[in-house]
Amino acid sequence: IGAPGLELQRLLFADLGLAVPEIAWHVARDTVAEAVFVYAMVGSTLTQVCNEIVGLQRTEVAEVEEPFHMGKVGSSTMPHKRNPMMSEGVIALGKLIHSQVGPALADMIAENERDQRGWMAEWSFLPETCCLLSGMLFWTNRVLSGLIVYPENMARNLEALHGLLLSENVMLKLGEKIGRQAAHEVVYELCMEAFEKRLPLKSLLLKDKRVNRYLTEKQVDELLDPRKYTGLSARFVERVTQGGPAARGK
Repeated sequence: IGAPGLELQRLLFADLGLAVPEIAWHVARDTVAEAVFVYAMVGSTLTQVCNEIVGLQRTEVAEVEEPFHMGKVGSSTMPHKRNPMMSEGVIALGKLIHSQVGPALADMIAENERDQRGWMAEWSFLPETCCLLSGMLFWTNRVLSGLIVYPENMARNLEALHGLLLSENVMLKLGEKIGRQAAHEVVYELCMEAFEKRLPLKSLLLKDKRVNRYLTEKQVDELLDPRKYTGLSARFVERVTQGGPAARGK
């Protein structure tokens, strides 16, 4: 229809809420490939979240748990099991969505101006990618919206090393008295002994004259209290909960 076709194109695209391309893009499939890449990256993020939940739900860790209700079955043979099945499903879908990136890259290779050998493949991998991501979003939302958190187990796990986790805090405080390098050598020696003999670090600190001449039992207790050694964590949590740089207009 000639020149009037451009006006028709503009009106049609405006009605559809789409931008008008500068020129035909039959063999320029980079936009499709980019979309698949973005979807796969979002899928990887969801997989990472759910993979962390699976690890934290292990019996010996037990810091978080997927939403649970009476009647939810974790195993057909072992009635006691409460498996993170939704998270495991998301991880499985994540492996599938990654496999769509290869065809999307291959789709960018075409000949001349109207080679449909590439975009015909999109009829398969593009809807499949969207379906996979949709499922991952659905199940991840189900997991996070009802996630069960066990702070008491978090506190228990912090004590699993019997004080060794806070060795840095002790070293820095002792370093104020005898110098950082000397303090590192003293605390290192006591930490290795505590680890090998399965002893509380506190007991060794209080027995050692290189330590007890500068630090009282009350000070040692405070230094080995993880609640008092969180640094700037609270500020970082505020950054995240307040929406990050995008929400602050940066």
